[in-house]
Amino acid sequence: MGEPKTTLTVANGETARDFEIAELPALLADPDTRVWIDLENTGAAGFDALAPALVFHPMAVEDCVMDVNFPRVDDYDEYIYLAVHSARWGADEASPTIKELDILLGRDFLLTYHEEPTRGVTRAHELVCRRGQILSRGPDHLLYLILDVMVDNYMPILERVDGEVDRLEEKVLHAPSRELLAEILSFKRGIAALRRIVGPQRDTILTLTRDEYDLIRPEMRPYLRDVFDRLARISDLLDSFRDELATMLDIYVSQVSNQLNEVMKVLTAITVIIVPVTLVASIFGMNVIFPGFNTPAGFYAAMGIMVLTALGMWWYFRSRRWL
Repeated sequence: MGEPKTTLTVANGETARDFEIAELPALLADPDTRVWIDLENTGAAGFDALAPALVFHPMAVEDCVMDVNFPRVDDYDEYIYLAVHSARWGADEASPTIKELDILLGRDFLLTYHEEPTRGVTRAHELVCRRGQILSRGPDHLLYLILDVMVDNYMPILERVDGEVDRLEEKVLHAPSRELLAEILSFKRGIAALRRIVGPQRDTILTLTRDEYDLIRPEMRPYLRDVFDRLARISDLLDSFRDELATMLDIYVSQVSNQLNEVMKVLTAITVIIVPVTLVASIFGMNVIFPGFNTPAGFYAAMGIMVLTALGMWWYFRSRRWL
């Protein structure tokens, strides 16, 4: 984790810039000012530093500084607590990295809390500094922007997952192995981790699109519904990838079984070919004198019978397409 960091961004009209946290009471006193407070790895001390201008319920503070591990939304009347998650899954990573972002939404402020730098927050801060009207339109508009960027960051993950699924399918069909099985199972666990976040997060965003929360204006609900629709598509794609991996495991088992059957078929054929040869060798190897076979020519004749018997069996198997 990085050093504790507190950023106070204020917008009034078309401009936005950063202020010191000591100026927060005066800034909140202006009804035309919209405030965004971003706390990074500050713990409960970061919330204590906001008092008395902003005082939050101890449960809300605890939810922010502790890992909730699942998306949720709580209504505290004067503000809304929202927990969402961002994700990153690099090409060299065995599983996705999931980060929690806690949000407190009030009428004239938005507070974000995270333990590590988050791409959604970083991108939103860049946009707000260039276009102050994003925050001036209301904290709920900034909330939409952060959620929108967060959902956009899921798309590269889906593209990587899609390509990886295609690659694993090719390997399953042509080169099944124990290493490949471990790779498929590890990848399946990664997708399951994403599904555990995306599904509840989709339902959480859906609750924001309803008229249950007065702090979210009616004109912002269509934008949040757009975020919900994209999360729903992402969830459906993850379900599809999960089903493909389950089918892939079935194909792997089938391929391994087919390989085993091929080996057993060859071994069985070799055994069946050797049995009559062994029988001929046993007959002529007895301590019984066969007329005409107790000479060098008889030895070669017996060998010829064994070779012809083996070739005959092999030809029979080939004609029946057993080999």
